[in-house]
Amino acid sequence: MKLMQRLMAWFPQWMRADYPLVRYELASSQRSTAGNGRRLRVFGMLVSITLLLWAGYVIATGIFQHEPGHNLSESLRAILFWPVLIVQVAAQIGVLVLTVSMVSEQQRRQSWDDLRSTEGGAGLAMRVRWAVVLFYRLRWLLVVIYTARVLMILGLFYDLTAFQGHYLDLLLNGVTPAVTPVAGVLLLVLLLTASLLLPLTSLGLDAAAGLLLATLVQRRTYSVLAQIVMVIIRLLMVILLVIGATQVVAGQSGLDNVQNWLLLAAFGAMGDWSLSFLHLSFTGSLWFAVPYSLLLGPVLLVFALLQAGLVDMLLAFAVRRAERAG
Repeated sequence: MKLMQRLMAWFPQWMRADYPLVRYELASSQRSTAGNGRRLRVFGMLVSITLLLWAGYVIATGIFQHEPGHNLSESLRAILFWPVLIVQVAAQIGVLVLTVSMVSEQQRRQSWDDLRSTEGGAGLAMRVRWAVVLFYRLRWLLVVIYTARVLMILGLFYDLTAFQGHYLDLLLNGVTPAVTPVAGVLLLVLLLTASLLLPLTSLGLDAAAGLLLATLVQRRTYSVLAQIVMVIIRLLMVILLVIGATQVVAGQSGLDNVQNWLLLAAFGAMGDWSLSFLHLSFTGSLWFAVPYSLLLGPVLLVFALLQAGLVDMLLAFAVRRAERAG
């Protein structure tokens, strides 16, 4: 909690837990989960995480037929991939559901007209909802997502010590384009940075898009339909990208090098948010098999930064729409 409070100190005032509108939003979401309900929710979350990890272990071992991997980092990736992917998809769905319904929810509470009649009230309410959904209501999903990434990055650093510290040199041997070990380290750092930014920028973009859609679709019935359509689109996109990337890794995609590169980039950007690329031997095999895949790191980092800029633009547009919406 102290760490969270320190992080919040860097946030604008309207994003902090002591801000009146933030307190109101949090109180509204917690009324039905006070006391025993809240403890049951925490217990259910712990049970869900345990079951997901158990399912990940079962999948990684082929239903206990073999070891999950040849070494610690490979085992870690094999066990964590599916549970974390499920959590990431759940976070995406949660962000969409909690933001698309914003206007219809306020209208149901009969507070939307009051917000609109206050100068800047509707816009501020939109920004606060964005912050509350992303950093408060889904914070435990973010904790799971980033804990898994930290563990895999630690495993990656451990792998770098193999072969007397020359493991990265071996992975770079024969790749296209040929780079020096120093350049290889820099490209790897950019890939790690992208993998840490993508969950936050992607969820932030989904939240901003959901709020924008909330200003366009205000009736409750249409809002529910919009949520269903967006969830289905999101699920299909992730499923198709995971299947496509799996085929590329297996050499069964039937695509040329350029198409394989684009598919891997889309998978890293919008599929698993570069989670798979945190396994060094997996990523090294892609560097060798797909020309110029070594450049995925800077490309994904630029994509994350563009997403961050787009979040601000969409949120500003949603705020303007909210202040004019009827």
